[in-house]
Amino acid sequence: MENFRPAILFQDGCVLQRRKPITVWGAGPEGEQVAVSLAGKRTCCVVRDGRWECILPAMEADRGLEMTLSCGEEEYRVRDVSVGEVWIAGGQSNMEYFLRYDSRWEDTQSLPVNGDIRMFNVPRLTYPEQPKDVSDSGYWFREGERAWETFSAPGYAFAREIQPVLGVPVGIIGCNWGGTSASTWMDERYMEEEPLNVYLKDYEEAVAGKDPEELIRLEKEAYAVEDDPERQRAWAGVMIGIDLKEQEEWIARSAGEAENPVGPYHTARPGRLYHQMLEKIIPYGMQGVLWYQGESDENHAEIYDKLFSAMIRCFRDSFGQELPFVFVQLAPFGRWLEASGEKYPELRRRQEAVSKTVPGVHMVSIMDLGMYEDIHPKQKMEVGERLALLARGKVYGENLLCESPEVMGGKRTQEGIRLSFANTGDGLWESKEEPEAEEEAAVPSVLTGPEEMNEGFVIIQGGVRVPVDEVVLDGNEILLRASGLKDAPCQVSFAQVPYIKVRIFNSADLPMKPFSCEVRG
Repeated sequence: MENFRPAILFQDGCVLQRRKPITVWGAGPEGEQVAVSLAGKRTCCVVRDGRWECILPAMEADRGLEMTLSCGEEEYRVRDVSVGEVWIAGGQSNMEYFLRYDSRWEDTQSLPVNGDIRMFNVPRLTYPEQPKDVSDSGYWFREGERAWETFSAPGYAFAREIQPVLGVPVGIIGCNWGGTSASTWMDERYMEEEPLNVYLKDYEEAVAGKDPEELIRLEKEAYAVEDDPERQRAWAGVMIGIDLKEQEEWIARSAGEAENPVGPYHTARPGRLYHQMLEKIIPYGMQGVLWYQGESDENHAEIYDKLFSAMIRCFRDSFGQELPFVFVQLAPFGRWLEASGEKYPELRRRQEAVSKTVPGVHMVSIMDLGMYEDIHPKQKMEVGERLALLARGKVYGENLLCESPEVMGGKRTQEGIRLSFANTGDGLWESKEEPEAEEEAAVPSVLTGPEEMNEGFVIIQGGVRVPVDEVVLDGNEILLRASGLKDAPCQVSFAQVPYIKVRIFNSADLPMKPFSCEVRG
């Protein structure tokens, strides 16, 4: 008979979502009655198929509460319970990115502690009983505690920025894993139809003709190598940042390590982390999802919009809530280890398409924060702050400028091409900051011309590129002067390259998004 216990999130210090019914669940002995009490409210349910689920009425924000859960003679008391806003910080390594790696970590440690911020890491385990150090996971904690430095930097920065504005407790649940496709974070049922069934086919092809038990054995060996404490300390140096020469040395050293084949326990298996991690926190009450992912879906970049849209629907169906998604468009990137940013322009286009077609989905641009030699931008606090700003405007309804400049169209004039933009605030402005010498030297010549590296504008007319002579910012418009233009339609694009440092901003200091538009003659 299974012992009575609550789900993993119901521990001391937890934050519950305000203004929504509060679902509390767990495991217990079949047929027994479970009672849950909180702030004078009490509800009961019966264990069915080893699981129980009680629903308390919605509450307003509160602090310092105690929840009592009982079944027969067994009782749990969950202390220091808060009611406020709860967000998931999901995705791959750029969301997982530890606070201690961030460029502002030293300053962050000196900030006064905000007792209304609570964090929780879902244990990053790809199979049950995986022998891995997850001592920073599986419990709620605050700033300054041991697990804080290995929490998501964007997730924490979001909480730090938004809590004083909302004035209620904020809980961030980290549910992320580096190097993962969106396909691993969703139930397989959402990928059964074309074209998303390519992810299921890829997996079936990878395991075809192989012994599942042997694959599991090899996977366990490979994960043991990855999880070794010495290897993890070395990997920390990679995450903080190494140059191209050091990256080549890392690749050479790693060449002889045990291969981690795609198999039943691999994070690349469709649905694997949905079942192993996300399901552990379903159906906890949430306000929304912070998402930073896409790098590992470059193999099928042309359908990423469909994959991401299906994943959002899976999340919403699973939690029974039309959760808002506030996500990060991929940063500029050239090369890192054995990865390249070749497919990033297409991935960014697909990401923006989701923000335009799926209700309740909003996109942050960080086209000014990328690094040519590193897939992990180090200014993650800025990323979290932009996520918070966008959530304030789009989720919490504040009247403020929270989106990046977006092209609305263009027209030919006697002067050249005049582009108009939305989300400019008091007008567009250009940063005059020059790239650091090391950064400039690292970027190959194909990206260092005046169009790509400085302004990023490209004009194509009749299949031929027309040089941009001058870029003039004029309020909410940009004038492109190009002496070679003819009286015919042309295509104007901006930042449609793997790596660039965007330097045009609106009055909220948000960078202009990549775009492509047709301009009639």
